[in-house]
Amino acid sequence: MNRLATAAALVLLAAAPVPALAQGGLSAGHLGAGFGVSFPTGSLSDRHSSGFNLTGTAEYQAPGQPMGVRGEIFYEHFSAKTGVAGARSAQTTAALVSAVYNVEGTSVHPYFIGGMGIYSVTGGGTHPGFSGGVGIRIPLTGMTAYFEARLHKVLTDGSSYLSLPVTFGLSF
Repeated sequence: MNRLATAAALVLLAAAPVPALAQGGLSAGHLGAGFGVSFPTGSLSDRHSSGFNLTGTAEYQAPGQPMGVRGEIFYEHFSAKTGVAGARSAQTTAALVSAVYNVEGTSVHPYFIGGMGIYSVTGGGTHPGFSGGVGIRIPLTGMTAYFEARLHKVLTDGSSYLSLPVTFGLSF
């Protein structure tokens, strides 16, 4: 777990915010935080109810380029379903690195995101995993709101870990 925290801190430091270089567009680098609802899918939904997620982000996009990179710290919690024998709550902590493709030319900014990371699953150990999804950014005064939906797949040894978090956040 200490390795995960150290890796996450290094990702955030490496992607520290830099001054805005693109006039009228997204800044070159920014930090953000988000929260939302998470839906268990596949065999994870057999024993768990919907839960919540928290995310910390550091993102960099070179001015005039549609591609960017995002480092994230991700936390997800699912409660155990009532009436299911042996069901326990599940928690996941992850450090992720993702590519972000921004669709330019509109007043709101849709994007596609996909990447990989290290996931630590309660009772399941630490495993690699992947995520991918879509989102939209809405520029506000001094900050940007974002809304995204992603699919996370953790490569566990036993039953599959597949979740769908829907997140709202702000970046500065």
